[in-house]
Amino acid sequence: MEKLVIIGSGSGGLPIASTVAKFGKNQYDITVVTKDPDIAYSPCGIPYVLKGDIPSYKDLIMHSEEHYRESGIKILTNTSVEEIDAQKKRIRYKSTWLDYNYLVIATGTAQRAPKVKGIDLNGVFNAHIKTLKEAEKFEEFILKSKKPLKVIMTGSSSIDLEFATGLKERGHKIIIVEKAAHLMPDRLDSDMAEYVHRYLHSMGIRIITMHELSEITGTETIESVNFGDLIIPADLLMLGTDFIPEITLAKSAGFDTDKYGINIDEKARALIKGKAAEGVYASGACAHAINIVTGKRDFMYTGSTSIQKSRIISEQILGIDASIKGSTNPMIAVLRDLNIGTAGLTKQEAEKNNIEVKTCVTEKKSTARYYPGGIPVHMKLLFEKNSLRLIGAQIVSKGCGIKERIDTLSIAMNCRLTAKELAHLETAYSPPVSHILDITVELAKSVWFENNIK
Repeated sequence: MEKLVIIGSGSGGLPIASTVAKFGKNQYDITVVTKDPDIAYSPCGIPYVLKGDIPSYKDLIMHSEEHYRESGIKILTNTSVEEIDAQKKRIRYKSTWLDYNYLVIATGTAQRAPKVKGIDLNGVFNAHIKTLKEAEKFEEFILKSKKPLKVIMTGSSSIDLEFATGLKERGHKIIIVEKAAHLMPDRLDSDMAEYVHRYLHSMGIRIITMHELSEITGTETIESVNFGDLIIPADLLMLGTDFIPEITLAKSAGFDTDKYGINIDEKARALIKGKAAEGVYASGACAHAINIVTGKRDFMYTGSTSIQKSRIISEQILGIDASIKGSTNPMIAVLRDLNIGTAGLTKQEAEKNNIEVKTCVTEKKSTARYYPGGIPVHMKLLFEKNSLRLIGAQIVSKGCGIKERIDTLSIAMNCRLTAKELAHLETAYSPPVSHILDITVELAKSVWFENNIK
């Protein structure tokens, strides 16, 4: 039997083990090594347990260790890999060497911690809670208080905002402090971020922009948080997500790495001095992604991008030829009843990549104009100026259908569709849920007409 060893049990690792075990016809001895105490759970669901939508953190566990054992997968939890010997094709953990024919490095992300005074005080947590034990520890801290907590969130990524709204719904006082000029700067342009700002403000969440964390004060427990000359009393500080790829192990083993992660080729094979290491793949957020719009290496940490690499690697190991096409980095965030969906580039990202942009923005009802009860849908599409190729999409609405539209627009970007091609798509119609032309088609049509009718 060929030995498959996977380092990491997240979306870049376990799906490979499951796929190879299912379709590998008992030809593979599969071992997953993870430093985490828990496996096969969804960290994306943690904010919704906190909010109360999901009863328990244990409900986030999708499969037990026994399930994997019965599938022929050995899992070593609470175990850190200390060394990879790519020449001898083996890894070392707890003074034990384990040989492999195939190795997948799926070490995920690390949270960049700010180097400020008071970072180790009680009451300081990362918004990116990675394990169920960390989530339960966070819950214990909250429950100890008999009164609403004064909570500060330093950041406004989708994860940060999901935690902020969840804590607000539990009755706590929330202040979001973002160092950029507007919310969600990695995902939204300022005009679209304004809708999110207004919504959070309507919930009673205070928002401060253009301020960066400088110091945390207190004796044993946090008492206040300083942002330069702005000092805010606080009982709880959540450090906003500031991810970097976790490449420490790969780098020490001699694999090529940079700020985007482990360097891989189109087959997701890990590189050493520019050449694919025999039998070694890198998956998930620790491996660089290819931005399908720019064609350049990028760092993307969403589960969808991780799963994309997992699929490619599974197919390679099973003998099916497959290559990485690239990622549009689609995202959906749900803040109470507000949905935010994005894919592709923001205007600022496009400009950084020297891409001239033509943008179009609209607000339309979610229903036919005469049908009662329609909800405003705010949509922005970004096109490359000369070719009118779709390169970005941002949608904000209290209505449903946002996820489906972002999926459609992500597919359109993958297919390199232009405004003309989007404008001629046929979409389903029923007055309670849509216009006769979907909003995406209407918006693309306006760009196409504007560009051609003088």
